[in-house]
Amino acid sequence: MRAWVVLAGLLPLIGPQAARAHHLYPGNTQVSFQIEHLGLHWFSGAFRELSGEFAPAADAQGGRLAVVVRTASLDSRSAYWDERLRSAQWLDTAKYPEMSYRSTRIVWVSPTSASVEGQLTLHGVTRPLALRITDIDCPEVRLGGARPCRFVGRATLKRSDFGLPHGFWEGGDQVLIVVRGD
Repeated sequence: MRAWVVLAGLLPLIGPQAARAHHLYPGNTQVSFQIEHLGLHWFSGAFRELSGEFAPAADAQGGRLAVVVRTASLDSRSAYWDERLRSAQWLDTAKYPEMSYRSTRIVWVSPTSASVEGQLTLHGVTRPLALRITDIDCPEVRLGGARPCRFVGRATLKRSDFGLPHGFWEGGDQVLIVVRGD
């Protein structure tokens, strides 16, 4: 009985600090990319299969973000490009079936925006990647039940950092990644 009293007394101290995980799945989250070349929008696509979680700390002092994407779920609205990008020449989805992002630190800039430091693993290479998250709206209860967070995350990476082709005929080295939670 005494242990329950001690635990009940500690709940208010740990409760507000705990991060509530919002599960990310294809029905509420999109991961897309855009490649520019010579300053022009050159190519875009999205990944249709993913999982993960976004757990902003209740006190806006940290949290965690993790996303795993099935690379073969790439959809560029072109069967030709989908097949080419899945091939060993590009993403090599047979050898590298997933890419993943895991936060190492979240710094809140305001109640609706944060800067996320993390690690992206793509094409067998892991590198640091900073993600800016804006438009964060994570209500705990809506119409009697919880709903997922809404947010928009953006990051820019270089394909060359991950051993992926780039150049005049393949498009620019910079890729804009957008993760949108609805």
